[in-house]
Amino acid sequence: MFNNQRNGSVSYAGIPYEDINWYDIAGQPFGIASYFNAIVFGDANNIVDTKGAFAVGGDFVSPRGLTLAYGNDGNLTGTGYSPNFVRFLVGRNVAMQGPLVVIGHVVAAGNFRAASGSTYMIGKDGSADQVQELKRLYQAQGGSQYWTPSDRGTHYAISSYDVPRFIPAGRINADVAGFFSDARESIAYYHECIKGLSANGTVTDHFHEKILRGNHPEQNVFVIDVRPNGILNKELRFEIPAGSIAIVKLRTGNNAHLQYGLWGAENLANRTLYVFEDATNIYMEVPAAIWGSILAPNAMFHGHQTGGHVSGNAALGSFAVNARSGFEFHLYPFVGGVICEEIAPLPPEVPAPRPTPPPPRIPIPAPEPPAPAPIIPPAVQPIVECPTCPEPEPCPTCPEPEPCPACPEPEPCPTCPEPEPCPTYPEPEPCPPCPPCPAPEPCPPAEAKIEYRPYPVRVPVPYYRTRTKVVYRNILVKEKDKDCRVIEGKIIGCIWGCGCCYNHNYMVKLYKVCDEEKTQLYCESVGPCGCFEFEVPFDDCYVLEVCPEKYSKRNANCKPMLTLKNVGVSSLMVVN
Repeated sequence: MFNNQRNGSVSYAGIPYEDINWYDIAGQPFGIASYFNAIVFGDANNIVDTKGAFAVGGDFVSPRGLTLAYGNDGNLTGTGYSPNFVRFLVGRNVAMQGPLVVIGHVVAAGNFRAASGSTYMIGKDGSADQVQELKRLYQAQGGSQYWTPSDRGTHYAISSYDVPRFIPAGRINADVAGFFSDARESIAYYHECIKGLSANGTVTDHFHEKILRGNHPEQNVFVIDVRPNGILNKELRFEIPAGSIAIVKLRTGNNAHLQYGLWGAENLANRTLYVFEDATNIYMEVPAAIWGSILAPNAMFHGHQTGGHVSGNAALGSFAVNARSGFEFHLYPFVGGVICEEIAPLPPEVPAPRPTPPPPRIPIPAPEPPAPAPIIPPAVQPIVECPTCPEPEPCPTCPEPEPCPACPEPEPCPTCPEPEPCPTYPEPEPCPPCPPCPAPEPCPPAEAKIEYRPYPVRVPVPYYRTRTKVVYRNILVKEKDKDCRVIEGKIIGCIWGCGCCYNHNYMVKLYKVCDEEKTQLYCESVGPCGCFEFEVPFDDCYVLEVCPEKYSKRNANCKPMLTLKNVGVSSLMVVN
């Protein structure tokens, strides 16, 4: 049975690479796919960021990079470092021109290509042979013999500085195609089941919004029918009891057009389910914020060309978005607890439905049992005389079975011919002696090269301070020979001192900037004459912040003496 719990904390992102199999969950339309932020049964492209895990049954293609499992607003709650969870699962091929950065494992069943700088952060399990296991999982043809997972303290980093690296599905004996086939069958079963639910809530239509009201303590079902044009151009606002779930059945025809920027609310995101009953295309025509999960296994979802987000689980037929869009999936997993109406039993010749699934992750309280029917006292019970049933006719006598015919005697096996004797081969002639090796030709004269020699320079450095003056002392600084090439994906620098003439430590922080929001990636304490080095994807925008570790009146006017030795990213801003 699947278990997504480790060390007492629950992760809502990914499944273990040792057990890539489908599991149903009672009351959960997404089944085990509820641990994927989104599952797409066909092809997907160009998504830039998914806060949880991502599963694609077909190909994933993108001209840029992709980050996965960093959690909402950079908060790793619900994701985090794991030694075994797969956070990016692809049924066929991956072709990316940018780097792939994932907190978790990457498994694909086809070809794989991603830019250098791709990095996967894997949690530690405390075993002595974990590094060897990671080297086995991520070994790649043509890779460097010196490649090894790097120890980052809290986790290991799998870097692709030499060749693209991933876990081939065959290496771990994973039937990825079977996983997506079972997933589609199970989710389609729930999709049809929910389509049969009757509405028990009301939809009130106002000028700019639809108010969906329900009073059921567990499950409130609403129907919105906008056929034939499929235009959804109003806000959806819910008024339901606390702790209950809302199911919105959307009837749009083949094409659904999302033309309003807000559906639902954040506090109800994990208890709201939008079910597209008949759509084959869903067009997000505004950068909308959809708070809730989407169940549309037969539809292609077209993200908006500039942005927008779906905050919940999503099960889609396929997914497409513009290569410049900032569209994202946010991690608000659906709680489950869906109660479907009883479905008519299958005919005898049809195989029985799938076995009873394991219990749901988040149980819903059972409904109150119905009150027992009142008992009629014996004095007033009517007396009904039952009619006499006729005697059944006797069954006909079965005929005696005919005896089985006798089996013929088997023919004897033919006699094997005597083997021919092996031919005799002549003795091999001895090999002629090897000719002497020719004398090596002299190497051509080397081209003249310019030799650069370091020249020591005396630099005044504050030695001590008095009330009236500052005494300096000269030190020799010798420039070190170095390679002037910029290393892609690395930010390297040193702090040589401070303008306040005192030596103290500095806090060096690196942030990733996306949509005017900063996400902290690194934070290190660097002393005087200390250096730092960060490894990040090349294409993103970053802010490097340098400030004293402790603030006081003495260092109020501090200004660090900072040198950047390597800036291997497309955009970097330094603040202090």
